[in-house]
Amino acid sequence: MYLDNVRQQYEQYPYPPRAPEDERRRLLEVLMDRLALINFYCFQGKHTFEGARVLVGGGGTGDSTIYLAEQLREKQGEVVYVDISSASLEIARERAAVRKLDNIRFIHGSLLALKADEVGEFDYISCTGVLHHLDDPLAGLRALKSVLKPNGGMGLLLYA
Repeated sequence: MYLDNVRQQYEQYPYPPRAPEDERRRLLEVLMDRLALINFYCFQGKHTFEGARVLVGGGGTGDSTIYLAEQLREKQGEVVYVDISSASLEIARERAAVRKLDNIRFIHGSLLALKADEVGEFDYISCTGVLHHLDDPLAGLRALKSVLKPNGGMGLLLYA
């Protein structure tokens, strides 16, 4: 289970702080989620990302979600965002609207509740700064793995 105090923190203080109107003048690049690097490290340079499905577990205010969706826009790829904070989700949704991104599916909920028969499987999963907030981080990793395609890749970041 996720820790309720973590959910409350991110409802009160969506993270990272972002103003949706800033999307009109810049795109924040997330190095870990640059398709060329994902392709190199996860797929030996062989993935085209045409029609790719990407999950952002614990999407926060949307940095990875927006960056990945922009890169997948012309490739008919889909990004699925999941986060326990409705306040963070709303900011991410507003940022996507400013950019006119229609390739994002937003889910308000826990990554622990993801089921492959409901959300499908993913080519790539990005999860930054989330697993260590869980009561059982290994359960979070198992939940992500359960929706990863057999030859898929993950980008994970945990804080020390």
